[in-house]
Amino acid sequence: MKQQSSKPAFDSAIVASETSSPNDFDFLIGKWKVHNRILKTRLNNSNEWIELEAFAECRKILSGFGNIDSFQMVREGKPHEGMALRLFNPKTRLWSIYWANSDSVVLDVPQVGSFENRVGRFYARDVFEEKEIIVLYSWDATKPDVPSWSQAFSTDNGRTWEWNWYMTFHRRHEGKAIDEREDEQTGFCCPIVELRQYTLHPGKRDILIDLFDREFVESQEAVGMTIIGQFRDLDNPNRFVWLRGFQDMPSRARALTDFYGGPVWKAHREAANATMIDSGNVLLLRPARSRTGFSLRNHRPRVGAKADRKGVVIATIYYFEAPVSEDFVTFFDGTLKPVLEDTGASILGYFVTEASTNTFPRLPVREGENVFVWLSHFQDLPAYEDHQASLTRLRRWKDQLWPELTRRLKGKPEVLKLIPTKRSHLY
Repeated sequence: MKQQSSKPAFDSAIVASETSSPNDFDFLIGKWKVHNRILKTRLNNSNEWIELEAFAECRKILSGFGNIDSFQMVREGKPHEGMALRLFNPKTRLWSIYWANSDSVVLDVPQVGSFENRVGRFYARDVFEEKEIIVLYSWDATKPDVPSWSQAFSTDNGRTWEWNWYMTFHRRHEGKAIDEREDEQTGFCCPIVELRQYTLHPGKRDILIDLFDREFVESQEAVGMTIIGQFRDLDNPNRFVWLRGFQDMPSRARALTDFYGGPVWKAHREAANATMIDSGNVLLLRPARSRTGFSLRNHRPRVGAKADRKGVVIATIYYFEAPVSEDFVTFFDGTLKPVLEDTGASILGYFVTEASTNTFPRLPVREGENVFVWLSHFQDLPAYEDHQASLTRLRRWKDQLWPELTRRLKGKPEVLKLIPTKRSHLY
């Protein structure tokens, strides 16, 4: 993976967290199917990724003070095997992670670090293609059955990072491998998501919602989309917000072509378009991590449903100057999310910009945007307001977390207060 360096790991800059223990990697013990997303070339501004499947198995050694795993995949038509050796030092309470693979058959310099709130950071100094670098391993075990690992390089002593390898682990059970089909069975949706905000002519929102809920839900899903949710914007009576999902960008193009060239849209497009001033406010998104997409286990009400959906959905949009980094996702996942949940937010999913080219240019999307979007649910608007008040009273939020968050953002967050329609799947 890397060229060997004689320089030591920079463990002098690393201090163990208060909770660091030899049990930190217990979540990893067992057998896994691993999805890999690997940057094709590193440290040359590449944006081309390779996606590969692998298998891994991890077991404890040294009376629980270490563990070792094997990692197998096929890359460029050839078998590739890796091995990680992890050792816990009871004196420093730091982990050292040694990696080797079948290409070099040499142990890399150790990555040194620890876990805090089930998120681990491990660092080493090394050399890659004659460049001195810092290597960062990030482990996220907040979802123990679907943990993730990622790797970044820095050439400027940690000021900026290039994330070049992501692994998402799915636990394999006896007689049953967790794969994409299980996501369908458990209701997780979707690898590609559109967040669509329509500006409507005054007084036309209910007309569009009635038409949409009656004619445009099943007809879109029949050609391969998932209609995730439809909403009234509580702060803007002339805004209709909705979400739809796709399996990937090629299938998105096919589904949109089939629907907008099909009989249902042709029959109702004039009525739909007559309600709209603008339909181009569209963010193209993907889940920030495996299984941070929506869970659609509840049932969508039938056409003609009378009962209102319960609660309010809050969509919060953070804007960034550059693509959202894995470092920010880790900050949200391990630091912000627990505080938000402790103060009453039920987080439904979180997403980042999908940077792929728009595969259906007939419907424009907002280009050049770098966003992180998270959605949460509350029992009602007073519950959301209580959540906001709890945050403002929390000294840690006011003095540390909010300043740290706003320092990273470009401008103020955008907040949409959304009331689900009677047929919204979410929620």
